[in-house]
Amino acid sequence: MIVGSMGDYSSKQLAQQLALALGATVGLAIGLSVPIALFLGKAGGVAFVVGSLIIAAPQAWLAISLFSRFSAAPTLLGIGKFSISAVLFAVWFSKASEPSPGALFAGAILALLVTPGIYYWQGRR
Repeated sequence: MIVGSMGDYSSKQLAQQLALALGATVGLAIGLSVPIALFLGKAGGVAFVVGSLIIAAPQAWLAISLFSRFSAAPTLLGIGKFSISAVLFAVWFSKASEPSPGALFAGAILALLVTPGIYYWQGRR
């Protein structure tokens, strides 16, 4: 068997690794928000963290749903994940007094790029 293949892991291990990857991503976003807030202002720092949470929260919901005994079809869960993110972006832009779109999308991009990298790195250890 190939080391690091899907056969080496249980569903519980995969879920734990994904939770750790998402937590590390949000932690990184919070850490990076401090210099961003100093550079762009408090609204920019908050928007950066919110952007990463808008991506990470639906991803966590998807992972919980996929590893649940009562999961729906993966395609429907994926559509639900993207729909939740879209609604969260809409809520942010409609309710935030200073939405800071650049910082918001930078946080979202961070979550989209860093989470899979951390997940991969954990699988290689």
